[in-house]
Amino acid sequence: MINGAKAAVKKILYLGPEGSNTEIAMEKAICVLGLDGYEKSRICNVKKIIETVDNNPDYIGVIPIENSIEGLVRETVDNIIRTKSHVKVFQEIILPICNCLIAKTTDMTKITKVISHPQALAQCQNYIAEKLQQDKEKNIQLINSTSTSEAVKSLIDLDETYAAIGNQRAASLYGFNVLDTNINDEKDNKTRFVCIGYQLSAPTGFDRTSIAFSVCNKAGTLVDVLTVFKENDINLSYIDSRPSKKNLGEYTFFVDFDGHIENENVREVINKISPFTTFYRFIGSYPKCKSFIK
Repeated sequence: MINGAKAAVKKILYLGPEGSNTEIAMEKAICVLGLDGYEKSRICNVKKIIETVDNNPDYIGVIPIENSIEGLVRETVDNIIRTKSHVKVFQEIILPICNCLIAKTTDMTKITKVISHPQALAQCQNYIAEKLQQDKEKNIQLINSTSTSEAVKSLIDLDETYAAIGNQRAASLYGFNVLDTNINDEKDNKTRFVCIGYQLSAPTGFDRTSIAFSVCNKAGTLVDVLTVFKENDINLSYIDSRPSKKNLGEYTFFVDFDGHIENENVREVINKISPFTTFYRFIGSYPKCKSFIK
């Protein structure tokens, strides 16, 4: 149950263009949240989505945050950590990802350049080396795009030496050939998307909380924080570090753990870690989600 989300949402922003995995996640989120009477808006930049939602309390955004192969989506985490306190994660959607090799040509030997989002390129790096770069003298150029769907769309203006990594939906939408399917290096490939907004999800008893914090750069301070979670029997499901972007060697830690911010034991932990932190950001509490089939 999302507190006030159904009545408040006027616009849903998602990472586009059409045919993106985020668009599919957005459609699942609409069903989960039971939304109606909203306007959809495609934006090709995660930072812009976060900033726009931050300035509009009746907007929500859908963005990717983590992949099972490549980990955190750095663009999402770095930007959401640094927004105002209004924006929170209030829902997650987990989708299986089936990357495809898409091109104008049907001849794979013509391809010398591959375009996609950096996460998708990384998820398929072994495939590219083994299938596209079999000739040792052939150098495949990898080109970053803002999204997989934008990569597929960009083929419109490019010649047959270019291919894109995207999904079958985008290939069909823009009228290109699918040369190969499920080209992920790891076949059990899932991406976690999150809904962001001013809303706070009510506790369900099966929740996840995300926070970010920094500690003093001296021995034992991170251990002090983690010990508080252990002593209060709270399971940490994920921890990663991101550069603070202030001083070399200083980091901000992104943490997921079981529980909801309204749970008494979670509130107690947050209070106890406060003396050890130099920066703290509550990112959201939300129900855990099982994978959806596309």
